[in-house]
Amino acid sequence: MDEANSIPTRDEMEVNQGVEEGFASNQPPPMTESTPAVVTSQEQTSAADQLPPLPSQKKRKPTRKPSEVWNHFEQYQTGNPSEPIRVRCKYCKTADYKYDPATCGTSSLRTHITNLCKKYPYRVPGSNQKVLTFAKDQSGSITALGAAGFNKEESRKACLRMVIIDELPFSFVDGEGFRHFCSVACPRFIPPSRRTLARDLLALYYDEKQLLKAKLAAHRVCLTTDTWTSVQNVNYMVLTAHFLDGDWMLHKRVLNFCVIQNHKGRTIGRLIEKCLIDWGIERVLTITLDNASANDKAVSYLQTKMKDWPNGGLLLDGVHLHMRCCAHIVNLIVTDGLKELHNSVKSIRDAVMYVRSSPQRLETFKSCIEKDKIDCKGLVVLDVPTRWNSTYMMLEAALKFKKAFKRLEDEDGHFKSYFGRGNTPPVEEDWANAVVFVKFLKSFYDFTLRCSATLHATAHTTFHDLFAIDCELAELSVVGNPLLSDMAQNMKLKYDKYWGSLDSVNQFLLIAVVIDPRYKLDNLSMHIADLYVENDAYVAEKTAGVRDLLFKLYGLYEAGFVSKPNQSFSSSTTSSSIGSVIVTDSSSSSSFGGDRKKAMKEKWKKRQEDKEAVVLSHEIDRYLSDAAEQDIEQFDILNWWRVNASKYPVLAAIAKDVLAIPVSTVASESTFSTGGRTINSFRSSLSPTMVEALICTQNWLKSTSISLKVEPTIEEMEFYETIESGISICLDSLLIMCEFYCVEAKYIIMYISYIDMRRSNANAPVHIFTD
Repeated sequence: MDEANSIPTRDEMEVNQGVEEGFASNQPPPMTESTPAVVTSQEQTSAADQLPPLPSQKKRKPTRKPSEVWNHFEQYQTGNPSEPIRVRCKYCKTADYKYDPATCGTSSLRTHITNLCKKYPYRVPGSNQKVLTFAKDQSGSITALGAAGFNKEESRKACLRMVIIDELPFSFVDGEGFRHFCSVACPRFIPPSRRTLARDLLALYYDEKQLLKAKLAAHRVCLTTDTWTSVQNVNYMVLTAHFLDGDWMLHKRVLNFCVIQNHKGRTIGRLIEKCLIDWGIERVLTITLDNASANDKAVSYLQTKMKDWPNGGLLLDGVHLHMRCCAHIVNLIVTDGLKELHNSVKSIRDAVMYVRSSPQRLETFKSCIEKDKIDCKGLVVLDVPTRWNSTYMMLEAALKFKKAFKRLEDEDGHFKSYFGRGNTPPVEEDWANAVVFVKFLKSFYDFTLRCSATLHATAHTTFHDLFAIDCELAELSVVGNPLLSDMAQNMKLKYDKYWGSLDSVNQFLLIAVVIDPRYKLDNLSMHIADLYVENDAYVAEKTAGVRDLLFKLYGLYEAGFVSKPNQSFSSSTTSSSIGSVIVTDSSSSSSFGGDRKKAMKEKWKKRQEDKEAVVLSHEIDRYLSDAAEQDIEQFDILNWWRVNASKYPVLAAIAKDVLAIPVSTVASESTFSTGGRTINSFRSSLSPTMVEALICTQNWLKSTSISLKVEPTIEEMEFYETIESGISICLDSLLIMCEFYCVEAKYIIMYISYIDMRRSNANAPVHIFTD
């Protein structure tokens, strides 16, 4: 493009305009790049005077930030402009101060906020100031009213305990909401970071482990174990210990939740051995596992390694070490019987599935329930086909709404078409079969619930449950209903595989029946005779074998049992000691010229007492010869042995270990539920050590405390002796009073028995004698 025809830019137009104005006013034109400027020395001097000064090279003093006190005060001007500005508190509106930044500081303002202002919402009490509060125990119940102050360490421990027990992630303490809550509820508490919390967790885990390790050293434990694969695709093994403490309270403690390489039997056995050595546990009674073949190899490995451990690591060389999980066996038995599901079960399952398939159908079903006036707050539940107990619960719930399903068939046109060709909604025959199924499966369901208990003894009732199941299967195998007979026959075959013979049942379960004061050996012998009606020789042999096993255990426990003088009280020992004293006195008197005939009578009396003592000298004989207790549902066997431990000291030691045997692995399997919540898709980066610390510490913190057996003091022993001496003095007077008031002698016997129990246990309930 030609320069003559180009359009001038805006800058060029302004320059041109300036040039034109300069010519018009006879002023020199402005400088441009094309016109060089001619500047004189005088003009240079005047231009230099007009330039701003250069910045100073010295560092400028930083401005002090305003005090935080000014966030709580506001400035105001009085009516007189000559007076200085004043400030007042934003909260109380009464504090008034003169504001002069040249002469006044902020100390007085700060003192007002921290100490004087009563309406300041963020006041922090002094370090020594305490407040009245209700003290609470671990269960949350109020115990007493007391004064409590702020403790930084205790607050930090409480925060850690909250994270462990409530299964919260470590990042919870870094959350904005939690930190705001702490700033309002307790401004003095500074929440720890998640890294600090993780370090505190490991420290707490090791401290609690040492405490539990010292307490377990005094007990023979029973173990349960199982394996599990997490969402991390890591195999874990859990090891749980069960034992009774000095107060006869049953406890379970998760010892380990550790990584296992594979599920082979030798690997499981080695890891269990390693865990026991780490805990210093040398005495083990049983190990409860499921019926996997790998577990049999694990038990064989442990029997080989542990039978040479000191302090009686295994009783009877570990012959009865393996306790098979009863709940797992029952599950196999019922699953095998229900392998070919009947059409009635399938029809009811489809009906429940239709109701649960959409909200509209569920609302229609609820309206049918209201119209039929069915008084039931629950609803139908859908089962899991691989779990027979869920099928039982589905049928049990569906039977309650039988009328509602019939009404739904009439009012909902889509109900019949949902079943497809060849299938129909449940008819009367299907509901009748469901009643039979529920009645048949109820005994298995109830037994599964009983044997799955972990906080009360179950070993002493397991044999009776197995006996009842065996009898029920035998009866149903010959009934006229082909449906039930086929199921019962299949289940009986599976039952005989595991419990067909008493030799295949762990013998400690038979010992548990004997140490139950309601049954003892006679009850066991009666049930064995019912199982083997035409084999009296085997019944006698098996009964004698159980008795011999009990005597063997007695010998082992007696060898390691230290009898205390104040714990060996019994009626026979008391009578023999009194007799020996009398003989000693009489013989000494006869040696000094006493009557010879009297000495002969005393000698005969001593011979008769020794003869009677031989019959009932053994503790087991005295226990078996005593009358059995009444068989009531609320009978507490642990409390009975706690009261009678002084009367049968060695048997009580046996009962304390045998009654702690778990007959199922539910205690270990429930730990996997905790593990599933701890290691989920949002917390899958936790290390195995941290996972074990979280799960084990949670179990230890939530469990009840372990009480140790406390020996009575000298003062308590003297107090009991004073009571006993007073009773012996007043006994004659008591007999005279009974004769005078015509009171029956049985009340005297009851009173003496009560005194015997009170001597053995000072905490025995008083209401025992109120009858």
